[in-house]
Amino acid sequence: MKNEVTFLGIIRRVIGAKLIVEISENIPSASPIIHGRIYRLGQVGSFVRIPLGFLNLYGVVSMVGASEISNLQDADIPFPYGQRWIEVQLMGESYGKEEFQRGISIFPTIDDEVHIVTDDDLAIIYGQIGSSMIEIGTYAASESLKAYVDIDKIVTRHAAIVGSTGSGKSNTVAAFLKALSKTDFPSAQIVVIDPHGEYRSAFKGHARVFSLDDEKFPFKVPHWALSFEELLWLLVDSKTPSGGTQDVLLRDYISNLKQEKCQKLSAGKIDGNLIKADTPIPFDLRKMWYDLYVDEFATLEQKDAWDKIAYKKDAAGAAIKGDPRLCIPPQFEPPGNGPTPPFRSTRQRGLGAYLNKMMGRLHDNRFDFLFGDNEIDGEKKDLNDFVNTWLNHDNAITVLDLGGIPPEVTDLIVGVITRILYEAMFWGRDLPGIGKQRPLLLVFEEAHSYLPKGTGKDQLVSGYANRSVRRVFKEGRKYGVGAIVVSQRPSDLDDTILSQCGTFIALRLSNSDDQGKVKSIVPDVLSGLIDLLPALRTGEALVLGEAVKIPSRVRFPRVEPRPKSEDSEPAKEWKKKRVDKVGYDKAITGWRSQKIAKS
Repeated sequence: MKNEVTFLGIIRRVIGAKLIVEISENIPSASPIIHGRIYRLGQVGSFVRIPLGFLNLYGVVSMVGASEISNLQDADIPFPYGQRWIEVQLMGESYGKEEFQRGISIFPTIDDEVHIVTDDDLAIIYGQIGSSMIEIGTYAASESLKAYVDIDKIVTRHAAIVGSTGSGKSNTVAAFLKALSKTDFPSAQIVVIDPHGEYRSAFKGHARVFSLDDEKFPFKVPHWALSFEELLWLLVDSKTPSGGTQDVLLRDYISNLKQEKCQKLSAGKIDGNLIKADTPIPFDLRKMWYDLYVDEFATLEQKDAWDKIAYKKDAAGAAIKGDPRLCIPPQFEPPGNGPTPPFRSTRQRGLGAYLNKMMGRLHDNRFDFLFGDNEIDGEKKDLNDFVNTWLNHDNAITVLDLGGIPPEVTDLIVGVITRILYEAMFWGRDLPGIGKQRPLLLVFEEAHSYLPKGTGKDQLVSGYANRSVRRVFKEGRKYGVGAIVVSQRPSDLDDTILSQCGTFIALRLSNSDDQGKVKSIVPDVLSGLIDLLPALRTGEALVLGEAVKIPSRVRFPRVEPRPKSEDSEPAKEWKKKRVDKVGYDKAITGWRSQKIAKS
């Protein structure tokens, strides 16, 4: 077999699953032509075959070198000076033409032959395509071979897509998700959390997009789906766990409002004893603020006569009662001295500071997606209708465009979105079309910005997203919830979340910390492949983990239309004639009104 054109060399050392191979000096060419195709011998990341009778072992080249010193006695392997060698990591085996299997049953030994793999060998390695495999691109080792991943492993074991800016990360995500949205999977449901609005154009025709500026499908999150602690932080900037007198009063008031609804809910009646302030039941926040404001600040024409409130009058003599919908407070006559009317309110709870902070937040139109008018009142429409608009539509993909929401609440909003979807899958896991009977895939784009490492479980003001997403990564597979985190800085991501990823799609990474993070997570036998990361082409990735039979270098197709993540082109744009009238007036108006300016 040494005379075969595929012959590469012989084994000189076996160290567990690692082999040191001496490359033969009699190879006629470093680029042999086999069946009309040119092969490069011994490239890092390429495959080799070790024939042992009917058994073929397969491995990946992780290092290439040549001996620099002749016959040094204490050298690991005393190769002659200039002798070429390669390091190989064993990956799996096959008997004859049978299907490739991960793992090694029989290890090679000294002087066993090593051969390069041909397209026929690669076809054996990648094996037959099962019903759970989807095409994602082509293999760099043979661009005539299509690359596949196991979608079952992606969803049930989670995944991470990482790559530096400009490596083709957004294109990879778009290509991957478009492959899932094909007609082979009519019941697929994928929710993409998109902080920067990159995928609105890329998924045109494949997704329903919810965004702040979309009149048909506006992005909204119901304030009543927040826990009481979250709502308290958002409304009154409370940075400590609730427990003060005002907090207790407000908690009880919200609980009572939700209990009043419990027998009117269109999704189903609830026992009032089960209702707490954290229970996701609709209540009118603006009306609550208004009623509490009246209780706190009203003056009365007669003591305890709440049907005779002493409102101030406008120029026409009408009472200035304000407007709860517009969050305009009523105005009252100042209290009199002693027994002189108007009399002070007997319902004061010491909530004045809280109510003023709430009024400021409710007036801030940046938070209209949370506190604005919402047609879901619990009676005509309920939380099930809200979830249905996200998941049950004609497209497989739902894009939640968070572009434009205040950055300080991104963490909170991602946490709430994740919790709503997870809880729906968890509590409905035994129902048709929910849970394992129709799995859900969550995609967290730009995850490093809201899933940072070092966020403690006990932190109140930050870590909302971390707590919810950790739960998905730890327990989601039991209830049909899978997740993909996408990041350009894996070194900044939460360690718990990354450690739960069974598959990595690693594009070019230039930063040594990011490379080290990926290397620390993948198995030791693959660590040598991570050294390829800085040299990967744009749109090319190392795919490692449970969703592939063997670690592979894959080229993803360029999708059209493109995600809006491409760089600007200064040389091209600066050569153009200046715009006569620059629309900064519209830009400033857009900023003030929190709406994207249109030409």
